[in-house]
Amino acid sequence: MNDILPLLPLWAPDLARGFSLNILMSVVATLLATLLGALLGTMQCSSLRAPALAASWLTQLLRASPPLVVVFYIMYLLPFEVSWLGGYYLLPDWLKASVGLALPACGYMSEIVRGAIRAIPLTQWEAAAALALDSRQSLRRVIVPQALRSMLPPWMNLYCMLTMGTSLASLLGVEELMLTLEIRLSGETRPDLLLPAYGLTFGLFFLYIYPLSLWSRRLEARLGHYR
Repeated sequence: MNDILPLLPLWAPDLARGFSLNILMSVVATLLATLLGALLGTMQCSSLRAPALAASWLTQLLRASPPLVVVFYIMYLLPFEVSWLGGYYLLPDWLKASVGLALPACGYMSEIVRGAIRAIPLTQWEAAAALALDSRQSLRRVIVPQALRSMLPPWMNLYCMLTMGTSLASLLGVEELMLTLEIRLSGETRPDLLLPAYGLTFGLFFLYIYPLSLWSRRLEARLGHYR
């Protein structure tokens, strides 16, 4: 590791820029997975058989999809630019990679939402019905606010998983941390820098994710006392 320390001041701006792109991708992917996963999870709890069955099958399909394969597929499926309001806008590769990472995560988010909703006692549904609330109002005003408590810790774990998965985007030319590091290493003629450099990458991800994991575990333990 001492071999790479003198190079850190020169590499630091590019590595920080690359890692910030990893964080941006993880945030975008988590938001997309949360929105679509919440919709699927709610549909799985529907009293209508057809939507519930369709959502269940789609959830299992997404959960069984390899993230790298989905990212490759999305990268080549989405166009390079889109037209909107008479103008043309480029779709950056990092955004396409974020969509590819979000799709498999939707399946996990769907199960998080379904499990949290199903965990609410039946008496809460009965109480909502006694207040003359229909099923949608019961979900929005009674069930979901209580289910959010148990959704939060696994949702944070999902974010950590997506953050680690953003390194896959380097295989598609997205200049995040891994690819930025490889570009810097290509300018050196010292093979002995490979292991310290990848150790540095591991350390950056660890320093960012480990505190979030600890916070998630403490939050889960704390919320468990209020159930």
